[in-house]
Amino acid sequence: MIFSLSLCAQVEIDFPEKKVKNSIASNSSSIDLNGLWEGEVSQLTWLGQPEFAGVKGKLHVEIEQKGNKVNGLLVCRAKFANNKGYLSYEKIFKGVWDGSTLQYEDVRVENYINTHRELRHLETCIKQAELEFYKAGNFMFLEGEWQGNGHISEVSCVPGKISLRKILDEELVLETAQTVNVNFEEKPSKSADVKWSRNNKIKKLRNRKVKDGKTIKVDSNYISITVYDHKRDDGDIISLNYNNKWILEEFEIDKKEFKLDVFLDESEKASNFLVLYAHNLGLYPPNTVAIIVEDGTKKQRFILNADMNTSDVIYFERE
Repeated sequence: MIFSLSLCAQVEIDFPEKKVKNSIASNSSSIDLNGLWEGEVSQLTWLGQPEFAGVKGKLHVEIEQKGNKVNGLLVCRAKFANNKGYLSYEKIFKGVWDGSTLQYEDVRVENYINTHRELRHLETCIKQAELEFYKAGNFMFLEGEWQGNGHISEVSCVPGKISLRKILDEELVLETAQTVNVNFEEKPSKSADVKWSRNNKIKKLRNRKVKDGKTIKVDSNYISITVYDHKRDDGDIISLNYNNKWILEEFEIDKKEFKLDVFLDESEKASNFLVLYAHNLGLYPPNTVAIIVEDGTKKQRFILNADMNTSDVIYFERE
C-alpha cells in the first residue's frame, strides 16, 4: 500500500479569518512577495495517517519573486510520534503571481529521508494550489486549497489547505536562528565533514580515514537501507552519513533491523554513498554492521566495519 503524506504536520498557527476582503490592495502591483513566510500545510484525515511529535511550531518558506514569476523553497524536518523515526526533505516550488492570487506548483522533492519503522512507503505530495492574497492589519497572507499526487507513485493524495503569512522585517531578528535561509544560485554540494580525493571518492569523514569501499549497482533511484548488528549485541554505537547528510546519529545498533529510505542524486557529478561511522568499539571490536540494500527488484547484503580511526563506505550506481 502507498501512503501519501501532506507537507509536514508539525505546524499549528492561528491565522485570521478573511472576514473583509481587503485581500487585494488598491495597487496590487506594489505587493512584494519576496522574503520569508511562516505557514501551515494541512491535510484531511486519511486511513493510516501517521502521528507526529511536537505538533506545535512554525514552518518557514522562502519566496523569490521576479515580476510575475515566483520560485521558492520549503524544508520539512519532522519527528514521528512514539519514537518511530523522522521525515526529512526539501521541496522546490514555483508559481505565477497576478497581483491577487498565486498559482502555486511544487516542482520537485530533494533529499527525501523516511525512517518510520512501519510506514516504509510513505510519500509526500506534489501539490498544486491557487493561493489567494489578503491582508489583515500589517500582515500579508496567502491561502488556498491544494490537490496533488504522491511524489513517487503519482497516486492521488487526500487534499488539504495551505496558509502562509509573510514575516515582517522587524520580526526577522527573532526569526533568524530558526530559519533555513537558502541562496537559490549557490547551493553547497559537499559538506565540510567530508574530504574528497581527485577521483571523486571520499578520503576522510570528520578527519577519519575512509576505506576504498565497494560500488554496487541498483535498479532504482529510490532504495531502502536496512542495518543491524552483524555478529552479536555488544553495544556498538554508530552513525550513518548518506550523501553528506547524517541520516542516523549515535544509534546503538543490535540484532533488530532498522530501516530507512533514501533517494539517489541523479546529477552527473554526484557520488551517492553511505558511510559507517563508529562512536565506540563495543565489547568485540571492530564495529561491524550488516547492510541490506533493496531497490524494488533485488536485495543485496554487505558487511561494513569501522573503528575509531577508519570508516567504511558503499557507493551506489544506477544499472
